[in-house]
Amino acid sequence: MGGAELLITIAHILTTEADLTEALRLVVREVVRFVGAETGAAYRVDRERRVLVPVAAYRVPKHALPMLTSAVLPIDEPGFRQSLFAESSVASSDDVQNDPRFAFELFHRFPHRSGVVVPFHIDGDVAGALYLVWWERAERFDLTRVSMLEAVGQQLALLLRSAWLHAEAERQRAEALAAEERYHSLVEHVPVGIFRTTPSGEILDANPAMVEMLKFKDREALLSINATSLYVNPDDRERGYRLRDAAGVTRDFQVELRTNDGSTVWVRMNARALRDGAHDYWEGTIEDITDQRRADDAERRAETLRAVAQLANAAAHEINNPLAVIVGRLELLRRDLTADQQAKLNPIVESSRQIARIITHMGRLTRLETLDDLPASPMLDLRRSSEPTNT
Repeated sequence: MGGAELLITIAHILTTEADLTEALRLVVREVVRFVGAETGAAYRVDRERRVLVPVAAYRVPKHALPMLTSAVLPIDEPGFRQSLFAESSVASSDDVQNDPRFAFELFHRFPHRSGVVVPFHIDGDVAGALYLVWWERAERFDLTRVSMLEAVGQQLALLLRSAWLHAEAERQRAEALAAEERYHSLVEHVPVGIFRTTPSGEILDANPAMVEMLKFKDREALLSINATSLYVNPDDRERGYRLRDAAGVTRDFQVELRTNDGSTVWVRMNARALRDGAHDYWEGTIEDITDQRRADDAERRAETLRAVAQLANAAAHEINNPLAVIVGRLELLRRDLTADQQAKLNPIVESSRQIARIITHMGRLTRLETLDDLPASPMLDLRRSSEPTNT
């Protein structure tokens, strides 16, 4: 086989064999046959571990196999930087054991007579090498064979560059898939409703939390309705859209929505308007604040009750003192009256006692109850508001 045929054969291997290790093994075989070496091995740099490792070999004697497979060389050690592996050109020797250029310890792990190092580099850094061995024969290389092996090294550099680019592409792809999976998991499991709609109200997407919050059977059932039908007050959707800021974002918009079972739920909505190509969308989140609203309403009622009770107690105190004087004087006056006069006085006494009972109710307010027959202008029902609650 001539030099041109060797390069063509190697080019065919590199373009047809997808597995890097097998491609290197086949190349080592062809190079060993071409130069007549007795053994050949291929090394490549493991960039994560920062070591030069053997990956393929051809015609390795059994006694040398364990040493060859364990020959892992740290590329950051000073000795490696001064070795032939880090050189940019092919180096050969017909007396390896005594050649100072082959002083690196790897060459002395298994005694042999002749050797050739074919390094290949990527962007100025060593990426790998071929090592060819003649165990007992003194083999000298002429310039022609050296040039041919340098061309092989360039081909292998292209192979490793392609492998590195492929590995990097796969790493980035794996990272992208992992990021997509994390995002998908976040959207699927976050306890907040996430939605995307069109300006007309078509629901394009919603996560499981929103489906559950609005009590729909499944996502498809929610997507089959129009978002405008979810608003208890139909004007609230447009009002929330008008509240967006300069960045197109509506923040902390509280609105009451209908659920699929006929009940309602209060939500806090954060949404933004965006454009995707020629289409406008509205996407955002909703958080169930029904319990918070109930708690806030209860607190407001409690505040109102405290204010009313304080006012009622103050009024009762102010009224009770003069009323006690009036009732006492009426009782004294009634003793000196005839029966007919007492009968005329009794309604006044009874009315005074009724006022006293009202004042007692005012001092016992525990809740706010209004008169049912006055819906337009609610008035406090003192009797019901002061009755003990059933527990």
